[in-house]
Amino acid sequence: MVEKIGHIKNPLTVIAIFAAIAEISGTTVLPFIESDNQGIYIWFLMLFPVFLVGIFFFTLNFNHKVLYAPSDYKNEDNFLKSFGKATVEEKEEKLREEVEEAEDSSSKEENVSELSGNNTESQETSSTSYPHRDATSFISRHASLMANVSLAEKLSIMKLSKDMGLEFKTDVRFETSRNRKIIFDGLAIDKNKIHAVEVKLFRNEHVNPSRLDKVLLKSELMASQLKGIDSKELVIHFMAVVDNPEVDVSRVKERLSRYIDRYNVNVKLHVITLDDLKNEYQYRP
Repeated sequence: MVEKIGHIKNPLTVIAIFAAIAEISGTTVLPFIESDNQGIYIWFLMLFPVFLVGIFFFTLNFNHKVLYAPSDYKNEDNFLKSFGKATVEEKEEKLREEVEEAEDSSSKEENVSELSGNNTESQETSSTSYPHRDATSFISRHASLMANVSLAEKLSIMKLSKDMGLEFKTDVRFETSRNRKIIFDGLAIDKNKIHAVEVKLFRNEHVNPSRLDKVLLKSELMASQLKGIDSKELVIHFMAVVDNPEVDVSRVKERLSRYIDRYNVNVKLHVITLDDLKNEYQYRP
């Protein structure tokens, strides 16, 4: 009998087994309870299934996706669709964050270079002229960076799709049981793994740990959530795209690897230049 029970990977199966064991064990111990307490215990046996069914339908109504595993779908692409697509506002917000992170990293690197210089006079000139930079020039530079971030994401996912033979859905939103929204640049499922993609643009060798923290912390949260749903392993593909021909790609990879090893999540690090991506796909602006 026990041998016929397969691997449990569906929350509905867990609920059913728990309810059955609770009712059977509860009924079994009833004769051994003192007669004064049997009335209370009988009420518990009657009300507990009602409570359980109520909680079940409450969950079914507000967060039904957590009750199904990817293997429950005949086509697991439907499981991806159940994750949801990020809204236009969410995409714009994420893009702004990516641009601000890349801009902030560049600014920090520039400040370090200025402070390390030997010419005090040139430093003073640079520091005093910075607040008076032309606003139009700043907006133009910002728009160019935004375009490069978007292009890096698009070409990186195309490359992963080609190299891995998987079709990645873009801008996929995963919602946790506490209604926290996690957005990845791409997501795909194969036989044994769930592949999530996060693309970051780097313009210098400076690696801000907070940029990785955001990605890896939300990856850990998603991995822990998926453990209760399906046995597939979550793999995070961190695509670091270098947008500066003068930057040593190997040093960027070395610095990123140091931070990634600190987290309890399966991360595949990919480091490539934006120029290489453009050349591979013959992109001409």
